[in-house]
Amino acid sequence: MKDTMEQIKPDRKSARWLAYVDYINGLVIEGITKGINSSMTYLAEQINIPYNRHHGLPPMFDIKVDLRDRDVVFDPSISSNSSGNGIRDLLQSIIDDFISIAIQITRLDTSTGDYLVEIKDQFQLYGAMQVIFNNFRDIEDATKDFIDQYRDKEFLWKETLEESFQAFLDTGIDPREQKHVNINDDGEEEEDETFARMADKILDGVQTKRPELEAFDEKITFLTKVKNEISQMKTQVDIGWLRVQVTPLIKELQNTVSTWIDAYTSFLLDNTIKQIENIDSFIQDVKFGILKLPKGDGTQDDKTLLMKVMTHLSDVK
Repeated sequence: MKDTMEQIKPDRKSARWLAYVDYINGLVIEGITKGINSSMTYLAEQINIPYNRHHGLPPMFDIKVDLRDRDVVFDPSISSNSSGNGIRDLLQSIIDDFISIAIQITRLDTSTGDYLVEIKDQFQLYGAMQVIFNNFRDIEDATKDFIDQYRDKEFLWKETLEESFQAFLDTGIDPREQKHVNINDDGEEEEDETFARMADKILDGVQTKRPELEAFDEKITFLTKVKNEISQMKTQVDIGWLRVQVTPLIKELQNTVSTWIDAYTSFLLDNTIKQIENIDSFIQDVKFGILKLPKGDGTQDDKTLLMKVMTHLSDVK
Protein backbone atom coordinates (compact mmCIF):
# COMPACT_ATOMS: atom_id res chain seq x y z
CA MET A 1 0.00 0.00 0.00
CA LYS A 2 2.86 2.37 0.82
CA ASP A 3 4.63 1.58 -2.47
CA THR A 4 1.40 2.15 -4.39
CA MET A 5 0.90 5.55 -2.79
CA GLU A 6 4.45 6.59 -3.63
CA GLN A 7 4.05 5.52 -7.23
CA ILE A 8 0.71 7.08 -8.08
CA LYS A 9 0.53 9.80 -5.43
CA PRO A 10 -3.28 9.64 -5.16
CA ASP A 11 -5.64 12.10 -3.61
CA ARG A 12 -6.14 10.36 -0.29
CA LYS A 13 -9.55 11.94 0.16
CA SER A 14 -10.91 10.98 -3.25
CA ALA A 15 -13.76 8.49 -3.46
CA ARG A 16 -11.79 6.24 -5.81
CA TRP A 17 -8.82 6.02 -3.42
CA LEU A 18 -11.01 5.44 -0.38
CA ALA A 19 -12.83 2.67 -2.28
CA TYR A 20 -9.48 1.13 -3.16
CA VAL A 21 -8.30 1.26 0.46
CA ASP A 22 -11.59 -0.26 1.58
CA TYR A 23 -11.17 -3.04 -0.99
CA ILE A 24 -7.63 -3.83 0.19
CA ASN A 25 -8.84 -3.63 3.78
CA GLY A 26 -11.45 -6.26 2.98
CA LEU A 27 -8.80 -8.54 1.47
CA VAL A 28 -6.71 -8.24 4.64
CA ILE A 29 -9.71 -9.05 6.83
CA GLU A 30 -10.58 -11.99 4.59
CA GLY A 31 -7.01 -13.29 4.77
CA ILE A 32 -6.86 -13.00 8.53
CA THR A 33 -10.25 -14.71 8.83
CA LYS A 34 -9.17 -17.59 6.61
CA GLY A 35 -5.94 -18.03 8.57
CA ILE A 36 -7.72 -18.11 11.91
CA ASN A 37 -10.49 -20.34 10.57
CA SER A 38 -7.94 -22.79 9.19
CA SER A 39 -6.23 -23.00 12.58
CA MET A 40 -9.57 -23.45 14.36
CA THR A 41 -10.63 -26.17 11.94
CA TYR A 42 -7.37 -28.01 12.57
CA LEU A 43 -7.85 -27.73 16.35
CA ALA A 44 -11.45 -28.93 16.04
CA GLU A 45 -10.25 -32.03 14.19
CA GLN A 46 -7.58 -32.74 16.78
CA ILE A 47 -10.14 -32.76 19.61
CA ASN A 48 -12.74 -34.72 17.66
CA ILE A 49 -12.82 -38.15 19.32
CA PRO A 50 -13.86 -40.18 16.21
CA TYR A 51 -11.35 -38.29 14.02
CA ASN A 52 -8.66 -38.79 16.62
CA ARG A 53 -9.39 -42.52 16.88
CA HIS A 54 -9.66 -43.02 13.11
CA HIS A 55 -6.30 -41.40 12.41
CA GLY A 56 -4.55 -42.90 15.42
CA LEU A 57 -3.49 -39.52 16.73
CA PRO A 58 -1.51 -39.38 19.98
CA PRO A 59 -3.14 -37.70 22.99
CA MET A 60 -2.80 -33.92 23.14
CA PHE A 61 -2.83 -33.58 26.91
CA ASP A 62 -1.57 -35.73 29.77
CA ILE A 63 -3.65 -35.45 32.95
CA LYS A 64 -4.13 -37.51 36.09
CA VAL A 65 -7.12 -38.60 38.12
CA ASP A 66 -6.92 -38.43 41.88
CA LEU A 67 -8.96 -38.54 45.08
CA ARG A 68 -9.39 -35.11 46.72
CA ASP A 69 -11.84 -33.72 49.23
CA ARG A 70 -13.85 -36.95 49.16
CA ASP A 71 -14.32 -36.88 45.41
CA VAL A 72 -12.64 -38.25 42.28
CA VAL A 73 -11.23 -35.37 40.24
CA PHE A 74 -9.04 -34.76 37.21
CA ASP A 75 -5.84 -32.77 37.56
CA PRO A 76 -5.92 -30.41 35.79
CA SER A 77 -9.69 -30.21 35.67
CA ILE A 78 -11.56 -30.79 32.42
CA SER A 79 -13.67 -27.65 32.78
CA SER A 80 -12.44 -24.15 33.57
CA ASN A 81 -11.11 -23.50 37.06
CA SER A 82 -10.03 -20.56 39.19
CA SER A 83 -6.36 -21.27 38.45
CA GLY A 84 -7.00 -20.98 34.73
CA ASN A 85 -5.25 -24.28 33.97
CA GLY A 86 -8.27 -26.44 33.13
CA ILE A 87 -8.38 -28.18 29.75
CA ARG A 88 -11.14 -25.80 28.63
CA ASP A 89 -8.98 -22.88 29.76
CA LEU A 90 -6.08 -24.21 27.70
CA LEU A 91 -8.27 -24.57 24.61
CA GLN A 92 -9.60 -21.06 25.07
CA SER A 93 -6.02 -19.82 25.36
CA ILE A 94 -5.12 -21.53 22.08
CA ILE A 95 -8.15 -19.94 20.38
CA ASP A 96 -7.19 -16.53 21.78
CA ASP A 97 -3.70 -17.01 20.32
CA PHE A 98 -5.25 -17.73 16.92
CA ILE A 99 -7.34 -14.56 17.10
CA SER A 100 -4.40 -12.48 18.34
CA ILE A 101 -3.10 -12.33 14.77
CA ALA A 102 -5.77 -9.68 14.24
CA ILE A 103 -3.96 -7.31 16.63
CA GLN A 104 -0.54 -7.94 15.11
CA ILE A 105 -1.40 -6.29 11.77
CA THR A 106 -1.70 -2.50 11.61
CA ARG A 107 -4.79 -1.19 9.88
CA LEU A 108 -4.28 0.09 6.30
CA ASP A 109 -7.04 2.65 6.37
CA THR A 110 -5.92 4.55 9.45
CA SER A 111 -2.29 3.43 9.84
CA THR A 112 -3.09 2.83 13.52
CA GLY A 113 -5.12 0.28 15.45
CA ASP A 114 -5.83 -3.30 14.41
CA TYR A 115 -8.51 -5.59 12.91
CA LEU A 116 -9.71 -7.22 16.14
CA VAL A 117 -13.20 -5.69 16.03
CA GLU A 118 -13.83 -6.84 12.45
CA ILE A 119 -12.43 -10.31 13.11
CA LYS A 120 -14.64 -10.80 16.17
CA ASP A 121 -17.67 -10.06 13.98
CA GLN A 122 -16.91 -12.85 11.49
CA PHE A 123 -19.71 -15.43 11.67
CA GLN A 124 -17.40 -17.95 10.04
CA LEU A 125 -15.21 -17.88 13.12
CA TYR A 126 -18.22 -18.14 15.42
CA GLY A 127 -19.11 -21.35 13.60
CA ALA A 128 -15.58 -22.73 13.87
CA MET A 129 -15.54 -21.97 17.61
CA GLN A 130 -18.89 -23.70 18.03
CA VAL A 131 -17.49 -26.87 16.43
CA ILE A 132 -14.51 -26.77 18.80
CA PHE A 133 -16.67 -26.53 21.90
CA ASN A 134 -19.14 -29.12 20.60
CA ASN A 135 -16.21 -31.52 20.33
CA PHE A 136 -15.06 -30.43 23.76
CA ARG A 137 -18.47 -31.36 25.21
CA ASP A 138 -17.92 -34.86 23.82
CA ILE A 139 -14.72 -35.19 25.85
CA GLU A 140 -16.54 -33.83 28.91
CA ASP A 141 -19.13 -36.58 28.52
CA ALA A 142 -16.43 -39.21 27.94
CA THR A 143 -14.51 -38.22 31.07
CA LYS A 144 -17.72 -38.28 33.12
CA ASP A 145 -18.35 -41.82 31.85
CA PHE A 146 -14.79 -42.68 32.87
CA ILE A 147 -15.42 -41.46 36.43
CA ASP A 148 -18.74 -43.32 36.58
CA GLN A 149 -16.94 -46.67 36.36
CA TYR A 150 -15.74 -46.09 39.93
CA ARG A 151 -19.21 -45.43 41.36
CA ASP A 152 -19.44 -48.91 42.88
CA LYS A 153 -16.44 -47.97 45.02
CA GLU A 154 -17.50 -44.45 45.90
CA PHE A 155 -18.33 -45.50 49.47
CA LEU A 156 -14.56 -45.39 50.03
CA TRP A 157 -14.54 -41.62 49.61
CA LYS A 158 -18.18 -40.63 50.15
CA GLU A 159 -18.41 -42.28 53.58
CA THR A 160 -16.04 -41.93 56.52
CA LEU A 161 -14.68 -45.14 58.01
CA GLU A 162 -15.82 -44.13 61.51
CA GLU A 163 -19.43 -43.51 60.49
CA SER A 164 -19.64 -46.58 58.28
CA PHE A 165 -18.09 -48.90 60.86
CA GLN A 166 -20.32 -47.61 63.62
CA ALA A 167 -23.40 -48.10 61.42
CA PHE A 168 -22.21 -51.67 60.80
CA LEU A 169 -21.85 -52.34 64.54
CA ASP A 170 -25.28 -50.86 65.19
CA THR A 171 -26.86 -53.55 63.01
CA GLY A 172 -26.00 -56.07 65.74
CA ILE A 173 -27.92 -56.90 68.93
CA ASP A 174 -26.43 -56.00 72.30
CA PRO A 175 -27.08 -58.85 74.78
CA ARG A 176 -26.80 -56.31 77.61
CA GLU A 177 -29.82 -54.48 76.24
CA GLN A 178 -31.93 -57.64 76.05
CA LYS A 179 -34.14 -58.94 78.80
CA HIS A 180 -32.70 -62.00 80.58
CA VAL A 181 -35.14 -63.92 82.76
CA ASN A 182 -35.47 -67.19 84.64
CA ILE A 183 -38.62 -69.15 85.45
CA ASN A 184 -39.08 -69.56 89.19
CA ASP A 185 -40.73 -72.47 90.98
CA ASP A 186 -44.11 -70.81 90.57
CA GLY A 187 -43.68 -70.69 86.78
CA GLU A 188 -43.23 -66.95 86.78
CA GLU A 189 -40.55 -64.93 85.01
CA GLU A 190 -38.00 -63.15 87.12
CA GLU A 191 -34.93 -61.14 86.15
CA ASP A 192 -31.74 -63.13 85.83
CA GLU A 193 -29.38 -61.17 88.06
CA THR A 194 -26.57 -63.62 87.34
CA PHE A 195 -26.24 -62.44 83.73
CA ALA A 196 -25.84 -58.79 84.72
CA ARG A 197 -23.26 -59.67 87.37
CA MET A 198 -21.27 -61.90 85.04
CA ALA A 199 -21.52 -59.40 82.17
CA ASP A 200 -19.85 -56.79 84.36
CA LYS A 201 -16.92 -59.17 84.75
CA ILE A 202 -16.64 -61.00 81.44
CA LEU A 203 -17.76 -58.20 79.14
CA ASP A 204 -16.03 -55.27 80.83
CA GLY A 205 -14.46 -53.14 78.09
CA VAL A 206 -15.88 -55.40 75.37
CA GLN A 207 -17.96 -53.99 72.50
CA THR A 208 -21.08 -56.11 72.88
CA LYS A 209 -23.34 -54.47 70.31
CA ARG A 210 -22.07 -55.99 67.08
CA PRO A 211 -23.25 -58.29 64.29
CA GLU A 212 -22.51 -61.98 64.21
CA LEU A 213 -19.13 -63.23 63.02
CA GLU A 214 -20.66 -64.19 59.66
CA ALA A 215 -21.45 -60.52 58.98
CA PHE A 216 -17.83 -59.55 59.66
CA ASP A 217 -16.61 -62.32 57.37
CA GLU A 218 -18.97 -61.16 54.62
CA LYS A 219 -17.84 -57.54 54.97
CA ILE A 220 -14.13 -58.39 54.99
CA THR A 221 -14.59 -60.67 51.96
CA PHE A 222 -16.37 -57.85 50.11
CA LEU A 223 -13.66 -55.30 50.93
CA THR A 224 -10.94 -57.76 49.91
CA LYS A 225 -12.71 -58.23 46.57
CA VAL A 226 -12.82 -54.46 46.10
CA LYS A 227 -9.11 -54.25 46.90
CA ASN A 228 -8.33 -56.91 44.27
CA GLU A 229 -10.42 -55.06 41.70
CA ILE A 230 -8.54 -51.85 42.43
CA SER A 231 -5.17 -53.59 42.00
CA GLN A 232 -6.29 -54.75 38.54
CA MET A 233 -7.16 -51.25 37.31
CA LYS A 234 -5.19 -49.90 34.36
CA THR A 235 -2.64 -47.32 35.44
CA GLN A 236 -2.97 -45.39 32.17
CA VAL A 237 -6.04 -44.86 29.99
CA ASP A 238 -6.51 -42.87 26.78
CA ILE A 239 -9.84 -41.05 26.52
CA GLY A 240 -10.00 -39.60 23.03
CA TRP A 241 -7.27 -36.96 22.91
CA LEU A 242 -6.56 -37.12 26.66
CA ARG A 243 -4.12 -39.49 28.34
CA VAL A 244 -5.19 -40.14 31.92
CA GLN A 245 -2.72 -41.31 34.55
CA VAL A 246 -4.75 -43.38 37.04
CA THR A 247 -1.90 -44.36 39.41
CA PRO A 248 -2.60 -41.58 41.98
CA LEU A 249 -6.24 -42.68 42.31
CA ILE A 250 -5.30 -46.36 42.53
CA LYS A 251 -2.84 -45.68 45.36
CA GLU A 252 -5.37 -43.62 47.30
CA LEU A 253 -8.08 -46.25 46.94
CA GLN A 254 -5.73 -49.09 47.88
CA ASN A 255 -4.64 -47.26 51.02
CA THR A 256 -8.23 -46.46 51.91
CA VAL A 257 -9.64 -49.94 51.42
CA SER A 258 -6.68 -51.45 53.32
CA THR A 259 -7.51 -49.16 56.24
CA TRP A 260 -11.14 -50.31 56.11
CA ILE A 261 -10.15 -54.00 56.09
CA ASP A 262 -7.78 -53.42 59.00
CA ALA A 263 -10.54 -51.72 61.00
CA TYR A 264 -12.81 -54.77 60.77
CA THR A 265 -10.11 -57.38 61.41
CA SER A 266 -8.49 -55.39 64.23
CA PHE A 267 -11.84 -54.95 65.92
CA LEU A 268 -12.44 -58.70 66.00
CA LEU A 269 -8.94 -59.37 67.30
CA ASP A 270 -8.93 -56.64 69.96
CA ASN A 271 -12.47 -57.38 71.12
CA THR A 272 -11.76 -61.10 71.39
CA ILE A 273 -8.47 -60.58 73.24
CA LYS A 274 -10.20 -58.27 75.72
CA GLN A 275 -12.90 -60.87 76.40
CA ILE A 276 -10.30 -63.62 76.83
CA GLU A 277 -8.39 -61.41 79.27
CA ASN A 278 -11.60 -60.86 81.25
CA ILE A 279 -12.32 -64.58 81.34
CA ASP A 280 -8.76 -65.32 82.47
CA SER A 281 -9.07 -62.67 85.18
CA PHE A 282 -12.36 -64.21 86.30
CA ILE A 283 -10.85 -67.70 86.47
CA GLN A 284 -7.95 -66.41 88.51
CA ASP A 285 -10.34 -64.63 90.88
CA VAL A 286 -12.32 -67.83 91.41
CA LYS A 287 -9.21 -69.97 91.70
CA PHE A 288 -7.61 -67.89 94.41
CA GLY A 289 -10.96 -66.93 95.93
CA ILE A 290 -11.72 -70.51 97.03
CA LEU A 291 -8.24 -71.45 98.20
CA LYS A 292 -9.05 -70.26 101.68
CA LEU A 293 -12.22 -71.84 103.07
CA PRO A 294 -14.22 -70.72 106.12
CA LYS A 295 -13.46 -72.52 109.45
CA GLY A 296 -17.05 -72.52 110.66
CA ASP A 297 -16.18 -70.76 113.92
CA GLY A 298 -19.03 -68.24 113.54
CA THR A 299 -16.83 -65.15 113.62
CA GLN A 300 -17.61 -62.12 111.43
CA ASP A 301 -14.48 -62.64 109.38
CA ASP A 302 -15.45 -66.26 108.86
CA LYS A 303 -18.94 -65.22 107.71
CA THR A 304 -17.47 -62.67 105.29
CA LEU A 305 -15.13 -65.31 103.88
CA LEU A 306 -18.07 -67.71 103.50
CA MET A 307 -20.03 -65.14 101.50
CA LYS A 308 -17.08 -64.55 99.17
CA VAL A 309 -16.63 -68.30 98.56
CA MET A 310 -20.34 -68.72 97.93
CA THR A 311 -20.29 -65.81 95.47
CA HIS A 312 -17.43 -67.41 93.54
CA LEU A 313 -19.27 -70.73 93.45
CA SER A 314 -22.42 -68.99 92.26
CA ASP A 315 -20.47 -67.23 89.50
CA VAL A 316 -19.06 -70.55 88.32
CA LYS A 317 -22.56 -71.99 88.07
